[in-house]
Amino acid sequence: MNIADNLFSWFVASTLMASLAAAVVMAVQYLFRGRISARLRHAFWLIVLLRLVLPVLPQSSVSLFNVVPTMTDIKNAVSGFSFWLDKPAAKPENSLKETSQQPYYTTNEAERNVSQQLLIPQALEEHTGAGVEREPHPTVRILSVVWLGGTAVLLGYNLIFWTRIRLKHKHLSHVTSPVIMGIAEECRRLFSIKRPVNIYIDPYIQSPYIAGIFRPAVYLPELLVDEAISKRLLKHVIAHELAHYKRKDTIWNMLGSLVFAIHWMNPLVWFILRRMKADRELACDACVLEAFGEEEAVHYGMTIIGFLKRYSVGRSQPHLLYFKGMNGKKEMVRRIRMIQSFKKGSYKLSIIAVVLVLLIGTATLTNARASEAGSSAWVHAEDGGNELLFPYGGSRGYDNLEKAAREAPFQFKVPSVLPKGYAFSDIGFYLPPLTSSSSPDITITYLKAHVSMQNGSMILKIVRGAGLEESYEQIVKMEKDRANTKAGGKVIEKEPISIAGVVEGLKITIRMTAWEGQPERYYYLWKDQDVTYQLDGYGQLTSGDLEQMIASMKFPDTGLNKLYENNAYHGKTMTYLFDTEDIRRAQKLIGYNATFPRKLPGDFSATGSYVSRKVNFNYPENDEDSMRKLLEVTYNPVGKDEKKEETVGIRRVEFTQMLNRDMYQEMKKNGRVSYMRIDDERNNVKLQTISVHGHEVLRTDKYKVDGPLSSPNETDLVSYFWLDGDVCYQATFIGQGPEEQEIVRYLIEQDR
Repeated sequence: MNIADNLFSWFVASTLMASLAAAVVMAVQYLFRGRISARLRHAFWLIVLLRLVLPVLPQSSVSLFNVVPTMTDIKNAVSGFSFWLDKPAAKPENSLKETSQQPYYTTNEAERNVSQQLLIPQALEEHTGAGVEREPHPTVRILSVVWLGGTAVLLGYNLIFWTRIRLKHKHLSHVTSPVIMGIAEECRRLFSIKRPVNIYIDPYIQSPYIAGIFRPAVYLPELLVDEAISKRLLKHVIAHELAHYKRKDTIWNMLGSLVFAIHWMNPLVWFILRRMKADRELACDACVLEAFGEEEAVHYGMTIIGFLKRYSVGRSQPHLLYFKGMNGKKEMVRRIRMIQSFKKGSYKLSIIAVVLVLLIGTATLTNARASEAGSSAWVHAEDGGNELLFPYGGSRGYDNLEKAAREAPFQFKVPSVLPKGYAFSDIGFYLPPLTSSSSPDITITYLKAHVSMQNGSMILKIVRGAGLEESYEQIVKMEKDRANTKAGGKVIEKEPISIAGVVEGLKITIRMTAWEGQPERYYYLWKDQDVTYQLDGYGQLTSGDLEQMIASMKFPDTGLNKLYENNAYHGKTMTYLFDTEDIRRAQKLIGYNATFPRKLPGDFSATGSYVSRKVNFNYPENDEDSMRKLLEVTYNPVGKDEKKEETVGIRRVEFTQMLNRDMYQEMKKNGRVSYMRIDDERNNVKLQTISVHGHEVLRTDKYKVDGPLSSPNETDLVSYFWLDGDVCYQATFIGQGPEEQEIVRYLIEQDR
């Protein structure tokens, strides 16, 4: 995101949170109507004004925003309103390897039991990390440019207006009338104003006003000065303007102009500023009457009425504080009623009023305290809360149905009966760009596997809004485009299906007539409300197996959530984590409460995390050893252009942890660590024992992950291992730099 997009996301978050603060203020004003003074009503609006203009506010446990979406949540939502450019992602070197798909057909029956490498798919990492260029959605980009342009215009207008006001003095004459100057001096002493206030005659205005921040001046219409106006009226007019000066209303008024320039896109802000101005005039009237006394209330009210009749014609400048206040019968009636009911001493704020302002200010002028999991520099998911750690990309993947169903873009059904030997593997969904005509889809993978042996797989694809014929044509095109179409004599047939609970559906049969012994493959397509389901058994299941699954379709519930939970990871090597709820599930899988820092020394920030198997720590000794699970967090330099390859320094840090004390002792004893190469062979790397700030650490020599099979251009790696209790930690540096040992020390000396 560029600067405009970042500023726009701040504006949306700030204006929405301030709108909520305004709603609280209006609710309090309504509940205590008739029982709070004009001054207190206006003080409440100043809280909202500060909420609108302050870019940074402290956190508080009593903040209103502890129970509503926080600024970070809103900014993430705006930032997440994005799309992914349809560009191929560059595959990062030394990256986690991809899982190869089991082929659709084999020419030898024995080949059906394929020993898979324990390798990791990169699709999700590419969508959420550095491999994909992320751009704001065009709608966000357009809105941000429009908002920024409007703000620039309004700020420019304000600057020009106040510059003209400042230069206006040169072309206006001072009031020289001894009568007016005497009244002004009397009013100045009445409000205990120490600095003299200049008074000018302006022939182009129809209502008196005061303007200026550091040296405010009062401007009187020429007609008011020339006509035979009573001293009482002049005293009321000048006292009103000096009351604005005493109350520092010129400062708040300018701040309101700044707020409007920034938040002009929010219609509620227009209403807020109008109500604030109306209540400001009431508070100013109360300030004048507090100085004059109750006995002057009737005469003061008559002055306002008379003045409105004579001088209120014409358009007002919203930047100025006019004696006549705001136009409109309703506002005039409010002022007169307040003046009629005024009591001496009511302008002063009582202890209760001060406490009420402090309470509302504390609740609305503070931000929510970070969730318990996010309150420190380290992530402690076990402390509770649910904090988004890594922004979602266009794709998401989960190893459990319960979380996926909550996060999915639409409701869907799943089979409650699975073929013998098959189990749920993972569920993912894709959110297409809003500019795309394609529909969001969900994909569920089922495997028949044991450890690294995969004996079968099937896919259930779920699409909202797609038609059966459209899906059928896509399958036909995909099958015809395959390389084996001509050689295998591929034949594609379709027929309607009759399955309990299915109103409309198709069975698509794929036969390879040129290859003897190859079983038929089936696709099943069916509609359920506005959702299209596609089941593909990859030729390893009978039509009866697939139809039994279809007949058992139901919405997720507690029972299905248990069935659709992959804890064993047979045939699967990893799952990505997005928030602290995912981390808590990962902690159960790895067997302890893993923690990790949000940032590392040297300005590295956590950008992704996943649970994986031991193959991504070091070489597994056997099947049981290969099933050990680990947690890894990836850190990338903050502010670096991800599309530019760095040639020097640390390019990335991978922090891995696994419950395995014996493994560390074995590495220390042998003086080496073994990694799995791309050909499943060992890549032995020498270790040496060093001390990092008094802690024993094993450090590797520089190496490449696939040893002699690696490209000479691949960046060298260096890994550090250490033990804390029964947990073995590894920090791998892709690229080397002087910060290495400082980062290792920081990781060793955790915050608890």
